Amino acid sequence: MVLDRIKYQLGYPEAAKDMLTSKTLLTAVEQYSMGKERSLSRYLEIVGLDMTTKEVSLTMWCEEGRPPPGFEQFEELYK
Repeated sequence: MVLDRIKYQLGYPEAAKDMLTSKTLLTAVEQYSMGKERSLSRYLEIVGLDMTTKEVSLTMWCEEGRPPPGFEQFEELYK
């Protein structure tokens, strides 16, 4: 059950609101979600995840120990 809630929060198509059998899984879901710093789509783009196709893109910034795109101001933390 908890996995369905997480899948809903991450945007898995099979966990869309109309696909869930137990609607109570979504109780206070907005209160315990990703937050407001960046959109879910932006986060998924940064980390290289596509929930629709279930594909993972290679994120060279992570492989090479560099800050992700848009976070270059934190370069010093990666040395």
